[in-house]
Amino acid sequence: MQEPLGNPYQNPESTQSAQSAAGLGTDPFSPVTPVSVGGQGQSAPTNQSVQTYQLPFLAKVSRLAPIPGDPTNSRYGIVMRLKDVSQPQNGLGYIVRFADDPATGKQNNKQVQIIAWISKSLKVYPTTVPLTNDPSTNDVEGELHFDAWTDQKNLGAVRIQSNDGLNRTITIGELQLDFSGSGYSTGSLNGIATASSVDLGPYGPAATNSAAPAHATNTGSARHPLNSLLAAFWLAAAHFPKLRGEQLGMGAGRIVEIFQNMQNKPLADALDEIIWRGTTNSNTASPFERFAARQLIEAGAGQIREITAEHNLDVVQLDSTGQFWMRFNRNEITGLQRDIVLSVEGALNRLAAASRIAAKYDNGMGLVTTLTEAQDYRAGFDELHEWDTHTSFIQSRADARNSNLTVRGATAARGGMWDVMSRFVDICERLILPYRVEYRCDANPDTGEMVVNFTVPTSLMMPASVLTDSGWVGIREQRAAQAASYALRLAGIIAQAAFTAGTNITSLTVNGTLGSVTGAPVLSLAFTRTPFMMGTVPAFMAGQFNDPALDSDPAAVLQMLRPSAQVISFGPDRGLTPITALPIPQAILAHRVPLWRDDRELPDDLKALLGADFGRDLDVMYDGASIKGGEIFQIAEQNEDSPMSASLEIESALMGLQSEMPDLGERKPLYCEHPLMRLLVANLPDHTPQTRYVKAPDALYNSHIALARIHRDSGDLDGSLAQLQQALALAPTTAQPFVDESITYVDIAGDHAKGADVLTRGLAVAVMPGDVNFMYYRLAYSLWQTNNREAALACYAFMLGMGFHAQYEEAAEVEVRELMQEMGVDSLPDMDAVTHTLNKHGIPVAPLTSQTELLAKAAIRLVDAGFPLAADEAVWALGALSNDDRLGALRQSLRFGVLDEDAVLASERPAN
Repeated sequence: MQEPLGNPYQNPESTQSAQSAAGLGTDPFSPVTPVSVGGQGQSAPTNQSVQTYQLPFLAKVSRLAPIPGDPTNSRYGIVMRLKDVSQPQNGLGYIVRFADDPATGKQNNKQVQIIAWISKSLKVYPTTVPLTNDPSTNDVEGELHFDAWTDQKNLGAVRIQSNDGLNRTITIGELQLDFSGSGYSTGSLNGIATASSVDLGPYGPAATNSAAPAHATNTGSARHPLNSLLAAFWLAAAHFPKLRGEQLGMGAGRIVEIFQNMQNKPLADALDEIIWRGTTNSNTASPFERFAARQLIEAGAGQIREITAEHNLDVVQLDSTGQFWMRFNRNEITGLQRDIVLSVEGALNRLAAASRIAAKYDNGMGLVTTLTEAQDYRAGFDELHEWDTHTSFIQSRADARNSNLTVRGATAARGGMWDVMSRFVDICERLILPYRVEYRCDANPDTGEMVVNFTVPTSLMMPASVLTDSGWVGIREQRAAQAASYALRLAGIIAQAAFTAGTNITSLTVNGTLGSVTGAPVLSLAFTRTPFMMGTVPAFMAGQFNDPALDSDPAAVLQMLRPSAQVISFGPDRGLTPITALPIPQAILAHRVPLWRDDRELPDDLKALLGADFGRDLDVMYDGASIKGGEIFQIAEQNEDSPMSASLEIESALMGLQSEMPDLGERKPLYCEHPLMRLLVANLPDHTPQTRYVKAPDALYNSHIALARIHRDSGDLDGSLAQLQQALALAPTTAQPFVDESITYVDIAGDHAKGADVLTRGLAVAVMPGDVNFMYYRLAYSLWQTNNREAALACYAFMLGMGFHAQYEEAAEVEVRELMQEMGVDSLPDMDAVTHTLNKHGIPVAPLTSQTELLAKAAIRLVDAGFPLAADEAVWALGALSNDDRLGALRQSLRFGVLDEDAVLASERPAN
């Protein structure tokens, strides 16, 4: 069996030999015969009218060695000066062609034609006449140019500008310069071509890939004068293609540039462009482009346009793993459409694998020409057979620090529910797999039990062909068995991740769901820790699961896994069919009781922190009142033309609700707009460890808000404020009353100063990102109207910097541009300056540290105490505030566990 080309979890500093490429046969994706050296193919027209120049008697001419691809079979050189002709100051010389002698038809050693000039800024400008000025001083881009990397000034990309009318910049290679640090010298500076997508002949990079195209092999010295290297790049990538009548940059560039271009265009257009470059344009396509086109066509990329016409769909490349991720609403794109989307995602990940391998061979450039098509295929093939690599990576995480054990100063119990679940999420988020894995988990560390649901690919997502010595061969009939084999191998990896996440987990069930985490279960396997860790994991480590012979034999993979219990069914095509999963342990179901009827007692520290005695006391979603919260706003809407009628009806409802309220004794009624707001009571000024809260009916709070708005619309300032004070008394951890009060001051009294003061107080309460963003927007405008421009600009900068993308964002951008014009500034302040300005003006930097620290403390303690349903929204907010996808993924498991999602949602607000 061939060795894989690379480990996706490492960035090796050394290259390694690749396997030799197999012949591609007469496949329609194979390239046409390229133009060869010596003028075969299209000949360049002879142009006798081009002016020639005499070389001085003692002219210093740097003759260039022959470079492949010249249809005219000419000789070229670089001269620093010509007879009676100079060049712009500090130039690196003219690139010249030795002219033809009319008498003999052979090239003359004394007469030359100017074809380009090299500037001191390392740019090449085509020209047939001498230049008097350096075009780069006027910001004219060269046809070829060197662009140093931002972190290494002596190393950078060699790029050309396309001539297809789109002015695309295409990377064709990389140069390393001999650089002293004081600036570029002239022609004495040397360099090395470390990567190239065009054949530079003796100027090319040293060979690192024995099976790569010939231009990867350096037939001469690796170090050359810099102007000679730039001339070689320009001749091979620009001049010769133009002589052959070709567009510049075709079949060249970095793979990552193709990926970036794809993410900057409408998805369907970008995919069609990749397919066109590798099929319709296959005569000039690179091996990677032909490979990419095949993978996308077979994955069904042609149907993406129809899907994007109906739904929002785009793609991003994850920073964490380098894999592609299609972004879409999973409630809208379902069934066959979802399969196609994820099939294309899988194809893109095979391209990402090829990009990683190419970068190993060409100094990190990842050029489209570095690998042969066979090697591109091999990269994607290996990605499906790296189970030992995944196992080794998971094993390496066993002793790794859990970076989310402590969140905002709150530390979870080692080995507790938070520790185990967050460790499992961390491992899964780091896995570099060819297909997306969505997952949810649930655990009870006290009993050592854990259950994981994870997604498995459908047969449509598997590759449709393989590359053999005879060329590409279709394998569509094997895809169901291959999907089943992949799913079972993945089950082993998921099981290892779960056991690794918690050393106290001894009993595990893994359930594979088809296509999505809410899909039908198609496999359910139980494992016991010791037999799995001592028997199955070593088999993974030894590479036994890598064997391609297992790809179409899922039954053999199942036998190798050795589960302690199983529910699985194979169809006639050896694919997986729907099953009923193994039962969920009662110890896990115990903490999945809907919060509103969870009668379990809270630990003493949580009682004091949250002002609650039982799990049910933390619920804010279930509304058992005779009048529901939404009915109040319906009354207002139905009586929009008669505010008096609306007011009377709402006041009547309010009186009825108040009469229904039981005797609370020392308990306090509390309304929370969102569940996480229930966890913030410890920061209220009158909260004590003995304080207890009772959920106030939604309609009670909504009545005060609705009446306040009716009074506001009628111009009754005092009436509106009175109702808002009652709303705030019921909902002291909710930001909305502050927003309404601010609007009331502005709309009725035009008092932006008081409006700003209210919002400033409200920001000390706000935690939800939407509340924070909107309050800063309103505050910015009010501060602007009170001539506090500095603070206003800081507020605008803060809310725009959140990336919340609300409906009012466009209006905010218009306003801030006008404000900046008034202030005479050209740009928004950075976040450090924003924070300084907010502190200077006494404006909270929301959410306050005290709020987020309390939120983290409450959430972690609730999870460790076995109350995940009370913590899930708080964990989501903590993840959103810190841009931590792992907390967002953990939140899904906390809320739904491994239960049916629809059933969980229905249980939160049952019909009553």
